[in-house]
Amino acid sequence: MNYKLFILVFTLGIVQATVLFAQHSGSYTLTRNRLYRDVYILANDSLKGREAGKPEEKMAADYISRQMQLAGLLPKGVSDSSFLSEFRMNYPVIFREATLKVNDISFKYNEEFGATDLSSSGKVSAPFVNIGKGRAGVDYDLLSGENTVNGKIVIMDIDGPDMDDKNLMLSDIIARVKSAVQNGALGVILHTDSRKSTEDVLFGSPFTASLDVPVVYVARLPFNKIRKTISGTCTIAVEVDRTISNPVNVIGWINNHAAKTVVVGAHFDHVGVTRSRTGEDKSLQIHNGADDNASGTAAMLELARWATKETGQKYNYIFAAFSAEEKGLFGSKAFCSLPWVNNTNIAYMLNMDMVGRLGCEGDTMSVLGVGSAQVWEPLIDTVQHPDFAIKKITGAPAFSDHSPFLKKDIPVIYFTTGIHPDYHTPKDDTELINFEGMVELVSYLQHFIR
Repeated sequence: MNYKLFILVFTLGIVQATVLFAQHSGSYTLTRNRLYRDVYILANDSLKGREAGKPEEKMAADYISRQMQLAGLLPKGVSDSSFLSEFRMNYPVIFREATLKVNDISFKYNEEFGATDLSSSGKVSAPFVNIGKGRAGVDYDLLSGENTVNGKIVIMDIDGPDMDDKNLMLSDIIARVKSAVQNGALGVILHTDSRKSTEDVLFGSPFTASLDVPVVYVARLPFNKIRKTISGTCTIAVEVDRTISNPVNVIGWINNHAAKTVVVGAHFDHVGVTRSRTGEDKSLQIHNGADDNASGTAAMLELARWATKETGQKYNYIFAAFSAEEKGLFGSKAFCSLPWVNNTNIAYMLNMDMVGRLGCEGDTMSVLGVGSAQVWEPLIDTVQHPDFAIKKITGAPAFSDHSPFLKKDIPVIYFTTGIHPDYHTPKDDTELINFEGMVELVSYLQHFIR
């Protein structure tokens, strides 16, 4: 164990003992020291910037998991006994080249067709067969006859059941494609006859596991060039590079047996060891991300400690530390892909991202997403905040973890002290955090949530 890691582990033990003592005392007191210690540990050099999918991200997740346990939360990870919820992340995915030719008709890559997230690298030439919507035993024969898929490239219409939930829509498409491949299809050409925007579910998913054959999608109008073609030979070639990792969200909750649940979230990952976006030094440097977003994670943990002592709560409460936000909101997207995460079950999502610089750009807290629910504006005006001003912003731009919730019509409210010159630079360290300002914010949010 190196010296820095020893210090980190030693400090972690002190924090756990302090929190455990506070819990055994049966009371809750908001203190600057706990916020400081959480930020200090998460933004320590030993965690190398908490890049999603790296070992140091797992160390940070283990620390957060332990704090949730000590706070008295129930685990809501992949099992009833774990706070950790691992997810698959394809990032980056680089499609270098692809070709598609049906008989003598060639299609233009990126203009008329594209390789999908289901596609592997490879080249195949074979007879093709149109299997309609790809329902095994209905649209094609599983064993014999002219419509068998074994040894052929299949053409499939991805239009299916009318679904508002795009995660369910994608699952339905994947099941049909997998069935064809398992029954011997050498490649798959997808298309849709409908004008519904179903094709966007096939691209950009960080969670989809690729199959062992090339899988491409042809846009609706270009598909007309082969719509009436019933036989011949097809060639598909795809070249793709995938980086696959398994980041982890950390999820705990308070079960009050209520009809609805509130999600209180913050991302805990950062950009890792990389080159600074500013300054002359372009060597690889640790980006500790004390404000982005150890500050939001610390505030989330402190709200969890408070909420376990709070009585008379109207909702259940989920406290979520999301990973891979910096890669493209993948952690919160993975969470929102769960079928029970919808506006029937979730009352609202409260997001904290970069809340440690109150006073850096004036004593103002920006609150975004005010337009997502009618109650927000009068509520914000009602809760007192004597030591800082609040700037209310109607919209909630899609650059933080509230966005996947908003896309599922779940009301969101997003708190931030805003961008500063140290954002995504090696200078975003613990000593620049305004912990007195964080105490003010957490106190305000306790009243807000209550």
